[in-house]
Amino acid sequence: MAKQRTRHYGCHSWDHVKRVHDLCVFIGKKEKGDLEILKISSLLHDIARNGGRGNHAVKGAREAERVLLRLGLQRAKVSEIVNVIKTHRFKTREKPMSLEAKVLSDADKLDAMGAIGVYRASAFGGETSRSFQGTIGHFDEKLLKLKDRMYTATAKKLAKKRHKFMLVYLKQIEKEIGLKS
Repeated sequence: MAKQRTRHYGCHSWDHVKRVHDLCVFIGKKEKGDLEILKISSLLHDIARNGGRGNHAVKGAREAERVLLRLGLQRAKVSEIVNVIKTHRFKTREKPMSLEAKVLSDADKLDAMGAIGVYRASAFGGETSRSFQGTIGHFDEKLLKLKDRMYTATAKKLAKKRHKFMLVYLKQIEKEIGLKS
């Protein structure tokens, strides 16, 4: 179901969901998180992302709750998953509190960094008809801030490497378009 719901959303497609899932499992093992909650949450974290307005994390949490209860998952487990999904978004006011919520938030941000982040920023620029300068500006507006917004030690290490790659990329862009020597 999650695959079906996310396959057409470009930068937030099933490929993104799979990468976030894999990062959640990797970070979750290192940080000793609840892997069942992380696996389910990561697969459903963008279920309500459809290009529309509003907070997809809150909408997705509600939708995940309905689906998981219908499937017979224990209410306590569903409540944990709902909280993890609800607080994963970069722009959310409600900060992740549980380890699992922090792991999903970190994994989602990590997928916006490094080589994949460069690709996704460029693809999103194309999807939304954002100008070249607008896409490059997105790095300063958001992507270069992600490194300092990680919660877990494991994600902080991964973020450093991805952040460095983005800086190298931007320096090369500047050279190629003659903004700096």
